[in-house]
Amino acid sequence: MSDQLDSPHLAPGDGLEAPDLIEPVVAFRSWRVVDGRLRSVYEPVFWLEPTQRAECRAARRAHPAHDAPASGCSCGIYASHEADHHFPTVDHRGVSGIVTAWGNIEVHLDGIRAEWVQVEALAIYERWSRRQVDAVLAVAEELGSDVVDLNELEDAAGRYGVRLDPAFAELDRPAHI
Repeated sequence: MSDQLDSPHLAPGDGLEAPDLIEPVVAFRSWRVVDGRLRSVYEPVFWLEPTQRAECRAARRAHPAHDAPASGCSCGIYASHEADHHFPTVDHRGVSGIVTAWGNIEVHLDGIRAEWVQVEALAIYERWSRRQVDAVLAVAEELGSDVVDLNELEDAAGRYGVRLDPAFAELDRPAHI
C-alpha cells in the first residue's frame, strides 16, 4: 500500500495531481430528521435510501444540463472534511454523520462535492432526549447505517474509507478525484 493510503488523511503528494483511489473517500454531513426520515439541511431532499446520486438542478434554472459535480456549478452532494459537533446540539432535529463518497469528486477547502454518497453512520448526542435518540436510531436502522457517539465521529470515520486532506483544494485547478 502507498504511504499516502497508510496515513489517516490522504494528502496531495507533489501538488500536481490528485491520486486515483481504491477506497471510498470519507467525509461528514449534517441532516435533519423530519417525519422519521433524513432531510438535507439546505435542499428539499429526503434521503430515503442509504446511497444517493447527485444530479444537477441547473437545467431547472435554464442552464445546460451536465453530470454532477461540475466545475463552475454548485451541483453535487456536499460533505465536509470535518465533523460538525455543534449543529446537532443546537437544532433539535439535527444529526451529524459519516458518509463515503465515490465517482466524480470535487475537493474544496471546506469539503467535497461528490457524484455518489452513502450514509455510513449517524451520530447520537449524549444530551439528547429519548425521543431524539429513538428518531435517529430508527432512521439508522431504516438506512442500514451504523450509530456512533457524536464525539467519536472522527475516530469512527477510518472504518469506512480514507479521509482527504483539504490541501487538495489548494491546487491551481479544482481537484477531481
